[in-house]
Amino acid sequence: MSGAATPHAFVSLLDVLGYRNKIHSDRENGREEFKDNLLSSLSVLSSINEMEMSYQAISDTIIFSAIGSSGFEKFLKHNSDVHLSFLRNGLFVRGGISFAPHFKSGSLTYSHALPISYEIEQRQAVYPRIVIDRNIIEMLKPGGLLADQSASITSQELICEENGVFFLNFVGSDLKDYYDLSREIYESDREFLQGKEHELAKHRWLQNFIVSMSGKKLNPYIAPVRVFKS
Repeated sequence: MSGAATPHAFVSLLDVLGYRNKIHSDRENGREEFKDNLLSSLSVLSSINEMEMSYQAISDTIIFSAIGSSGFEKFLKHNSDVHLSFLRNGLFVRGGISFAPHFKSGSLTYSHALPISYEIEQRQAVYPRIVIDRNIIEMLKPGGLLADQSASITSQELICEENGVFFLNFVGSDLKDYYDLSREIYESDREFLQGKEHELAKHRWLQNFIVSMSGKKLNPYIAPVRVFKS
């Protein structure tokens, strides 16, 4: 006899970018700076009501879940707060958000949502952003499960779209903070980034996103292409 149906939940899976490099740096230098930064970043979670949203952090992965469909707006805002908290500690995160059956009890987790969020994080997020499953976007349309939350989410500009990919607008009212923090991280990583196009692309995307959201009132901090002169 089967049990009750597994409830649907919003699930986000966030990945800390550059984890291996930072662990290696700590080992090489005999320090635990990265661990301290992780703990500081995760301290923002202490204010979360676990009756509304549960979370767990495993190594370089953070998983959030919220049962039911009524709290999507708040779920987005919590993810945005976490994104900013990591940035304040010099760390980039990227992730995926899905809505599907999800069950967690003690050490047991049974989830359809987690693999979806993981796949989104791996295949679509790419940059320091949190991508939202297209099925959720469909649910925000008239007649959809989240239609009653759509007006508020839209008026607060909580979701952005680029090239058919929908993602959390994490900058919000913290635009200048994001600009300053992102520039500071880039400056501290500049020497390491030389010749590493894959890593530089993440910095450049974040810069371009912030500048775009400012209406181009803020200037790019990464040097443009230049003509070689011997």
